Amino acid sequence: MTGLIKSGRYREALLSVILPPPPAGPALAPAWMQSLPSVRGINRLKRLAHQRASRRWREQAAAFLTDPGDQVTACDLLDFYYHRSGFKMTNAYDYFAFRFGQPRHLVALSFTSLIHTPRKPILDLACGYGHITRSLVRRAKGQPVIGADPNFIGLYVAKTFIAPEAEYVCCVTDASLPFRNGSFSTAFCSDAFHLFINKATCFRELKRLTHENGLIMLVGLCNALSKYPYAGEPLSPEGYQGLLADMPHCLVPDRAVLTRYLQKQGPPLARSSEIGRLAYEPTLSVVASHRHEVFQDYGSFQDWPHAEGRLGLNPLYTEERRDGLGNLHLRRTFPTAWYEEHNAECKQYLPEAVSVDSKVLSHLAQGERTPEVEKLIEQCVVLGMPARYR
Repeated sequence: MTGLIKSGRYREALLSVILPPPPAGPALAPAWMQSLPSVRGINRLKRLAHQRASRRWREQAAAFLTDPGDQVTACDLLDFYYHRSGFKMTNAYDYFAFRFGQPRHLVALSFTSLIHTPRKPILDLACGYGHITRSLVRRAKGQPVIGADPNFIGLYVAKTFIAPEAEYVCCVTDASLPFRNGSFSTAFCSDAFHLFINKATCFRELKRLTHENGLIMLVGLCNALSKYPYAGEPLSPEGYQGLLADMPHCLVPDRAVLTRYLQKQGPPLARSSEIGRLAYEPTLSVVASHRHEVFQDYGSFQDWPHAEGRLGLNPLYTEERRDGLGNLHLRRTFPTAWYEEHNAECKQYLPEAVSVDSKVLSHLAQGERTPEVEKLIEQCVVLGMPARYR
């Protein structure tokens, strides 16, 4: 890629890191051909048709990715990547596309509320597609926010659609990081640290980057004592405690953070939870800092963190019908059984069915925070999302 950049072939350089492989054969062969019986001669024709179509697919994909146009959204790109390319992963699409109302996202938002008027930049380590980076930008009060991730397409979508105000670095996240000592006031890592192989190296790097007055937040840590899909290389609660033993810290269950969030309160950080109780918690979070005032039970938010941005209906709600008065009747639906199982906490705050007055829809479209809209925000039926997200 560096050779392409040096020679001024910027589009080719970009495509070298964002263009996915085409769908596996014979998916691109004509439907009528795919329906033919699988015998030697027919299979060869299917492969040839797929190969020919793959060339067209690459040309169309390259045009779509490098010049998406004003009408294309972040979810359009996610749909292309996870539904219509060789990277097909429905669970990954659901994980990212429905992110803004998920329990784990609300937990992460709760921890972002600890950041006030930082004096140095903020690091979002393993930032993915920038869902939390966007909130960190709002907390930064003009300080730079740097998202770091090894997946370039995530950074591309983040910069283009979700958190364009931030800057991004494509790098390995559990090795030496390309920043000077003491560069950051806060290092934030959400829903990723348990995936790292070199956790001790990573934590040493975060301490180096934040120095004595910094704040390190590792959110959504999978617990090795609980079964959890895509958990990577999680530690037990004792393991996480041992990793942070040389620095003041507070380890708490995400369940407790979510409970307080739904009451419009920040995380409970006055003391760490007992290790024995943490054994039964599927996910945990930890805050580490030499600033002792950090460790307290935080009070009420001035505003709901999930209401930042352009307000819209939570995409988990689908329209059942409109009545004669124009009122909209919605029902909560999960995209898959897998999603429902692994985001079951949603049922604590998302009503199964809800009716929205036509006037409320008008207020919502105009960005007006009427009492009726506020009630829907409280229930997470209405969320704040980037302008070009869905």
